[in-house]
Amino acid sequence: MEITEMNQIKNYTSVNARSNAKSLKVANKASVKGDATEAENVASSKAQIQDSFTRQPNVETTDTGIYSKESISKALETAEEQRTQAFISMIEKMFEAQGNSSYLSVSDITEHIKSNFTQEDIEAAKQSVSEGGFYSVDAVATRITDMAMALAGDDPSKISVLRDAVTKGFGQAAETLRLKEDDMPDITKRTYTEIMKRFDEWEKSYETSETNVE
Repeated sequence: MEITEMNQIKNYTSVNARSNAKSLKVANKASVKGDATEAENVASSKAQIQDSFTRQPNVETTDTGIYSKESISKALETAEEQRTQAFISMIEKMFEAQGNSSYLSVSDITEHIKSNFTQEDIEAAKQSVSEGGFYSVDAVATRITDMAMALAGDDPSKISVLRDAVTKGFGQAAETLRLKEDDMPDITKRTYTEIMKRFDEWEKSYETSETNVE
């Protein structure tokens, strides 16, 4: 309801309340005196006051308030972009850590690299990228895919956006490691391929569900 219309109703209500009180007082007086004509005049006057209120047409307002559709839509859009950027950043850091662990795990790393890490660090890195390890292909692919599904909810239209986010995160990890994407450690490339495979299966699951409904 528009502000102008609300003010009119408020003014009308106030005027009508005073009129009702005055009408009741006069009507009671007329009843006591037995003056039926005066009572009829009061009723007629009251009706005229009610008829005098004319509701003006709605006045269009600009959709620029803090709770307007435009501002709410913009806020939701911004929040969505922030979540996507956070997802990309998480992927970048995960691929970067996986790549670094992979470098430490190879047997022919230089003595210079070895001098910066203890043997315990190197053994931990080897274990992390081995099957079942924290940075193994399956572990990283599972964490990233699970996060993507959580962000998408039950909206299949977001799959393509999240797929692109994985690609961006992989590319940014390569830049951080000062490598071309093709030169990334084998484990990170296999992990990326596995994630894309799981995205394909995820997308197909929606297509299958829609077919079954039809």
